[in-house]
Amino acid sequence: MNEQLVFQLCISVLIPIYSGLPGLWIAQIMRKTNSSFFYSVKNFEMTKNIGFYKRLRLDLFTYFVKNTFFRHCNTKIKITKKPSINEADQLLNEITISELCHLFGFIFVLIFQIGTLILDLYTMFFCSLLFNTIFNIYPIFLQECNKLRLRNFLKILQQ
Repeated sequence: MNEQLVFQLCISVLIPIYSGLPGLWIAQIMRKTNSSFFYSVKNFEMTKNIGFYKRLRLDLFTYFVKNTFFRHCNTKIKITKKPSINEADQLLNEITISELCHLFGFIFVLIFQIGTLILDLYTMFFCSLLFNTIFNIYPIFLQECNKLRLRNFLKILQQ
């Protein structure tokens, strides 16, 4: 019984962690083929209210990402100097790719979670739900917040 529980916990952690890889490939293909879905996600705004993200405690999540080994995961999303409009648009593309990566990863894990419910593996379901939130939902919110901040910056640049 103990070995089975450890196995379920390991799978519940590993699936959400690696779920973004197929999403990354799909997002890159969508960008290279100029998919309309890619551009609709790029232009999508969940909310214009930065307070929404503060209520989710996204600042703690951002601190965690910046100060752990996760900072090495996507080094393309970084501003070191005042970017030009073209550089900011390129950064917006990278943010959109990251957002799609986590969105497809979330969907993949959601399908896995439905399977765990069908098989009555409730421990596996709740653990994968927790880790799907940490590794996919919060990064989606983080990228949405980054897009909002970058768009506000672009408005200032264009004036």
